[in-house]
Amino acid sequence: MVSPLDHRIEAVTGHAVDTLWTRRDRGLLDEPHTLLVDRHRELAQAETGVTFYRTLLHRLSSGEFPVDAALFERIDRTVDQLEEAADARDAAARRVLAALEPIEAAT
Repeated sequence: MVSPLDHRIEAVTGHAVDTLWTRRDRGLLDEPHTLLVDRHRELAQAETGVTFYRTLLHRLSSGEFPVDAALFERIDRTVDQLEEAADARDAAARRVLAALEPIEAAT
């Protein structure tokens, strides 16, 4: 599962997300489904960003590094980056929903 929306996408389309991605790559989807898959890929990339910064923050706070001013600066910077990544992920999720709603309405 790439995102919390995967189950909803799969329920509406009747296909696994991986299958949709493959069909998109082969040019086998209509325009609404192509848009949905493209938006979902953006969401997947945004989720990767959130995971990266969450993992980095965990590493920074794990005790591996000496607690000093440099560590606090890195933590602050990472928290800011995590917040930006979460905002980007949330925006991408809204775009997925906007692409999904017409498909849901048609089914």
